[in-house]
Parts: sequence; structure tokens; C-alpha cells
Amino acid sequence: MLKLRTRRRLLIAIVELAVLALGVVAFAQQPDSVPPPAAPPQTAPAQRYVLKASDVLGLTFRYTPDYNHDTSIQPDGFAQLKGLPNAVHIQGLTVQDAQREIVKAYSTILKDPDITVTLKDFEKPYFVVGGSVKNPGKFDYRGRTTVMEAVAIAGGFDNSAKHSQIVLMRKYSNDLVQVTMVDLRQVMKGKELNKDLEVRPGDTIFAPKSAFAKFAPFIPTSTLGMYQH
Repeated sequence: MLKLRTRRRLLIAIVELAVLALGVVAFAQQPDSVPPPAAPPQTAPAQRYVLKASDVLGLTFRYTPDYNHDTSIQPDGFAQLKGLPNAVHIQGLTVQDAQREIVKAYSTILKDPDITVTLKDFEKPYFVVGGSVKNPGKFDYRGRTTVMEAVAIAGGFDNSAKHSQIVLMRKYSNDLVQVTMVDLRQVMKGKELNKDLEVRPGDTIFAPKSAFAKFAPFIPTSTLGMYQH
């Protein structure tokens, strides 16, 4: 009888150890923790418009409407304000920052001026096309435009243009201008369209004259046909 009880206890102990071992293995297979959900991508804050020369501001005075007026930013960055002896420099500021500067300026002659400043007119985005095109000039930037499209807007190339060395100039600062040579020979044939670079607002495209165009005035008319193609 004693041996039977001992065997039973031994069997129970073995079963308990087996259950405990299975539990340990199951726990080890579970991840330590659930990873947190990925954070949503952060979008860059939108840049506010910066005032430029020739922009026009409208000033509205809540309590002193006699001071209401429009003013434009001069080429030196200053704006002359009605009733103030000195102009205020506001070029390069946002409209909100300009409003603070204007309120500060009027605080010298008005008590707690309540002024609303609005942007009434501003320089529209543009690009410039010059050189050997039919209608060189400054054109409104109305959306995605390539160098070839910009030339087309300027009336297309004239007969003296060098299609392989179109110059794309992009100004990054007063001291830094990036110059890129664009070869449009294959683009004009509907090939290698990747060479037709995108134009950005403020860019200048220049089409130089070909070497032949420089010497053409000195070639006798009788032989001119030999060189034209």
C-alpha cells in the first residue's frame, strides 16, 4: 500500500512539472510587449508670404479712420505711412510682423492704435525668358512649366538660337545663383524628355546665339545656303 501511494505522489509531481514546463514555454513565446502604433508623419509648417518691394498694403484704423490709406513698399524696403515723418522698413516681414511694426510706429502719435493691415496687391510668381527667342520678356508663372514650354510661351526660338546650350539661372540669394545648361536638341524631336528641366518661379531662361548666327552677317549671300540646315 505504501509503495502504491508513493508511486501516485511521484506521478502527480511529474504531471505538475510537465504542466509548469509547458506554461514557461508558452510564456517565453509571447512578445514582451506590443509595439506602439507608428506616429503619423509630421508635415512641414506652411511658409507665410514675405513682403517684397512693390507690394501694396491697406491700413485700416478702427478709431481714427482719417488715417486709413494704402501704401506700397519702395525698392529700398521702406513704406511711407500717413501722418508719420519717417518711413518704416517692412520688406522681408510677414503681414503679421509688418502690422506689429506699423502699430509700434503709430504708437508715437496715437494712443493704443487699433490697426488692421491687409495685403492688397503683391508680385505674382513669374519667370523670364531672354536671348534668341521671338518675344523675350517676363511671364506669369501659372503652374508646372518646363524650359521648352517657357520658350514656347516666349514665342519659340528665333533662327539664331543655339538649342544645345540653353541657360537656366536660378537665384538662391543675392550672392548665389545656380546656372544649368539645358540641351533641348533631342527634346525638340520628342526624345530624351528628361532633359527638359522644370522651371521655378523667379528663374531666368536665356537662349544664346549659335556660332553660325554670329558669323552669318559676314558670309556672302551666294554661299549662305550651303551652311543652313
